Amino acid sequence: MNLTHTCLECLYKQIHNFLHTSADSHTFQTHTRDEILHRTKDLLHSLEQSLHNTTLTPPKAAITIYKNLSKALQNQDPYKHIKQQSIESAATILATLKDHKAYAETLSDCIKVAVLGNVIDYGSQSSFSFESSFDFGGLEFARFDIEAFEMRLCNAKNLLYIADNAGENLFDIVLLQFLKNHYPNLHITYLVRGAPIINDVTLADLAHPLCAEIYHLCDVRSSHIESPGFIYDDAPKEIKDSFDSADVIVAKGMGNYECLESIHKENLFLLFKVKCSVVAAHSGFELGKMVFLHNKGEVYA
Repeated sequence: MNLTHTCLECLYKQIHNFLHTSADSHTFQTHTRDEILHRTKDLLHSLEQSLHNTTLTPPKAAITIYKNLSKALQNQDPYKHIKQQSIESAATILATLKDHKAYAETLSDCIKVAVLGNVIDYGSQSSFSFESSFDFGGLEFARFDIEAFEMRLCNAKNLLYIADNAGENLFDIVLLQFLKNHYPNLHITYLVRGAPIINDVTLADLAHPLCAEIYHLCDVRSSHIESPGFIYDDAPKEIKDSFDSADVIVAKGMGNYECLESIHKENLFLLFKVKCSVVAAHSGFELGKMVFLHNKGEVYA
């Protein structure tokens, strides 16, 4: 999915919101905040000049914008505190969800729990709160390709799970645990971002004690990709090999959709919430809906 003018506006809004509303915002000096926003505008203007002939995805464009933020703040992981809080809040919400009558009984249930975690996002148009965004019973899917997923799982020996945001990884565990229980010979590789960017999960984030279970279920690896989405061409050979050889691929989140929607594979499934107007228009799925898409290349909607 190509970068649009609306994506550039969204990137600016993300930086502005972080500088004014994060827990550390009170420590940012006014001139530092103004300098970051001015430099962000310059970078976005440069990107805007090439919009008509670019194949740049929004996650690829985000790398430059967030590197500028990190450099100006002299902090390689500005969202670290937010990510740690997200993990702790997610654990509390999951404990509450376990009281739901349909929680994690079937593969369908577990997919729904996993995508519910995708509302945790500090890098999209839509906002969320931990107090009001997790309604398991009210989930609405624009597409739910579970039959194709079950068919692929029947003969699968390995599954590549491309993760998204910190905190969301705890919701992933519900689905991963189901897969290991019902497909005990299935080898699962859990792929996280290669460097801190926005609130995307990294190996360092998984050091939190609440994340320990993931290591009992999966082979956890870094993608070595620094964008908030899996850009195949940026991956090292060993990661490309894992992607190419996987019997089943599950890619979580809108950033992964933006990077992978053009790759049509019988084994590729995209699981995300439609959080912005650009993705809604591009995909044909309604804003706010959940999507579990078998990305084999047919018309979506």
